[in-house]
Amino acid sequence: MPVPSVSSHERFDRLREERPDLALTLYAMDPGGLVTLEIITPEGEVFTFLGATAAEAMRTAFPEPTTDQPTTDIFA
Repeated sequence: MPVPSVSSHERFDRLREERPDLALTLYAMDPGGLVTLEIITPEGEVFTFLGATAAEAMRTAFPEPTTDQPTTDIFA
């Protein structure tokens, strides 16, 4: 069954709702450069994920589960 398409800002909002314990920052400092997603845990650990787009950075941090391979949430 195909997954419905969700825009990057909707996915970001959904991640914030699903994980209120995490601080999420999404930014691009250089025009045309990589997008950075920073995640800060309640313990103060900082995880950084890069992507060509916001969607790619979020997929790297929070991969969508597939039927053949379950996803492990490192922030759980």
